[in-house]
Amino acid sequence: MNTTPRNARRAADPAEILEVEVATASPARRASRTLGFSRRIVAMTVAGAVSATGVFAFAFTARGSDLSDLSEAASAAIPAAAMSAAAESFEDRTEEVSRSAVRSALTDVVADKAAKERQAQQDASAESATQVQAELSAEERDRLMDEDMVLVAAQSEKLKKEAEEAARLLEEARKAAEEARALGIEVGDIESLSAKDIANLTNKAGSMPIKSNYRVGAGFGKRGKWSRYHTGQDFSAPTGTPIYAAASGVVLSPTAGGWAGVNVVIQHRNGGATLYAHMSRKAVKTGQTVKAGQLIGYVGNTGRSFGSHLHFEYYKPGTTPGDVYSASNPMAFLRSLGVSK
Repeated sequence: MNTTPRNARRAADPAEILEVEVATASPARRASRTLGFSRRIVAMTVAGAVSATGVFAFAFTARGSDLSDLSEAASAAIPAAAMSAAAESFEDRTEEVSRSAVRSALTDVVADKAAKERQAQQDASAESATQVQAELSAEERDRLMDEDMVLVAAQSEKLKKEAEEAARLLEEARKAAEEARALGIEVGDIESLSAKDIANLTNKAGSMPIKSNYRVGAGFGKRGKWSRYHTGQDFSAPTGTPIYAAASGVVLSPTAGGWAGVNVVIQHRNGGATLYAHMSRKAVKTGQTVKAGQLIGYVGNTGRSFGSHLHFEYYKPGTTPGDVYSASNPMAFLRSLGVSK
């Protein structure tokens, strides 16, 4: 015979115990459970945000670092507690996301490092060339310039003949244009010149040799690291910056002086000439006609140059382009054309 009290047997029934506990749970306990659930959501959210921030911090601190140092950078950038919390909350994809983020960061680091190395090599080459020139003694610079002047003197007869031919073409263009105006017709080709050549040579406009992205540098007559004194006007600009003809004219042979590097010389309507030195490359050839503002080349750092820039010179009629100590202030020539910097 079972002597266990009825009430005791009923209390031992698990299903009924669950019903009683659910039914009699106090509001405070329900609130506590809700609060615990909310805290877990907040913890998961915070952990995810901290992990993401860590990945970005890792990518930032890794920029420019050796790949062998990346593991230490990752440990410093992503706290262990944050990684652990993220692992608990996102067990199904944490490993995949982490690997993807690290892989992406490594790719960015390698690409950035390669780009910086290439730029550093280019900068080092330019700086080395500039440093060599800057370290030359005044006596050595004078000696090199005197040697260049010997080359310029040997070339002077050739340039004189080219200048005379340019003057003839300029005069023919002027006459052809005047005749066309008198007859009320458009200028046509003549024996020596095309209509385009005539239009170029009769253009009376003026132009800055560099129109944008430049800084005005050393001026004419300035004393400093140059041989004796500065013989033109400098315009500092990045390599590859376009250079334009200051006025219409005919392209002569470049000066033989090694100081000028790659250069262009243009004979103008007034009989004077301009010289554009230290170019990276030219866009015109000897004998070609040009008008004011026409592209003739690009800024460089060739010859005896102290950095990427255009060295611009002006030579009055009767002087030899490249004979630097017979040059005049080129800014005065630009002003005579109505051009100012």
